[in-house]
Amino acid sequence: MPEDYRFNNPFGNTSHRYYLTSELSQRINLIRHLIENSEQLLLVLAEKHGGKTALLNQLRRIAEKECQHWWIYTPDTSPALSSEVLLSSILNTFHVRHDGKPFAILQDTLRNHIAATRYNGQIPVLFVDDAHQLPLATLKFLIELNMQGKPPTRMRVVLFCEPQITSILAAPEFKMVQNTLIHTLDVPVFSDTQVRDYLQFRLHDTRYNNIHPFHSEVIKKIYERSEGLAGKINIYAQQILQQFAEQRHDIHLPHTFAPQSKSIWGVAIALVVVGLSLLFYWKSIEEKQTSVPIFQPIATVPYIVPTEVKVEAEKKETEKPKEIPEKRVKEADWLSVQNPNNYTLQILGTHELRNLQKFTKRYSDITEFAMFKTTYRNKDWYVLVYGIYSSRTEAQAALQNMPAELRNTKPWIRGIASVQGLIE
Repeated sequence: MPEDYRFNNPFGNTSHRYYLTSELSQRINLIRHLIENSEQLLLVLAEKHGGKTALLNQLRRIAEKECQHWWIYTPDTSPALSSEVLLSSILNTFHVRHDGKPFAILQDTLRNHIAATRYNGQIPVLFVDDAHQLPLATLKFLIELNMQGKPPTRMRVVLFCEPQITSILAAPEFKMVQNTLIHTLDVPVFSDTQVRDYLQFRLHDTRYNNIHPFHSEVIKKIYERSEGLAGKINIYAQQILQQFAEQRHDIHLPHTFAPQSKSIWGVAIALVVVGLSLLFYWKSIEEKQTSVPIFQPIATVPYIVPTEVKVEAEKKETEKPKEIPEKRVKEADWLSVQNPNNYTLQILGTHELRNLQKFTKRYSDITEFAMFKTTYRNKDWYVLVYGIYSSRTEAQAALQNMPAELRNTKPWIRGIASVQGLIE
């Protein structure tokens, strides 16, 4: 086991160990079943820091041991990856020369090699991480590779992406997805007890296996701040463990701890100091996340309206026709002052504000909408959310009970803190 992992950073290099919950095991088994038995496009969704890359790596490890008949390729994705470069990289793995040939010819060549691979009893599979960042043309090429052509010439494509992919696929150029059944899975977040077990799992076989700062109150804070997202848990846990190690001057401690009275007293004192440090650490975070501007009332001198002016104004007011106030979608300033520990449901995102306005106009009787602007693909990105909920469980219940037409947009749960971090 690498020294970096054993002694200094149990929460840094997590690629070689995977904490498997029953929910994650169920997802892995379902993905394996769908790859073996279905031609559907498969989307695996998780928020940023939600563990999608870790799940992809775990699937690769399992496939290497148990699914040797899978032919797996995982391209290096980026916002600049063109469909031509992606096609060339896939052909390279087939050891096919492709220099100077037109794109259409290369597509036919790839289809032929896919058919030959499947004829030989293998299943060609593409695992694509961060698919939501791909250029639209590249994303379309991947989907066509999975959904178009004769079945023997298709690849299994599994897109690991953030939930905003559902808004991207609602664009007109992805009509083939909208008219075809696809399978969507989420990467489940950890519960509070799973956060505790996960921390113990990461610390196992390290010098901090028995002596560490993760008592119940710290675990509770990590769970609340991370929202159960594995990547955020790693970030918070490593910060806390680093403080603990610095207080103990523990950077180069031996692998085992001698049970001597002096060391026991030293540990006790260190734990007290670290506990106080953590208390101030969490307090500072809470102040940053929950502080909102306080507007002081301005002292004013009462102004008495003359009687004749008041009567005239009242007369004009009664003569005016009564107007029904327009129901407005709440805006970013309203979202900014919500409790960051709460949750909301993201309904859709779009580069065109008018598309969002058309959508909300269709549901003018719904008053739980709010919108904000951020940046995506170096362009303005307008996001519509629905409701405010005090817990993820409450948000999940609201998701199940929301109008069916809204559920068709594939809404997803996200923390208010993450929304506030995106608002421009």
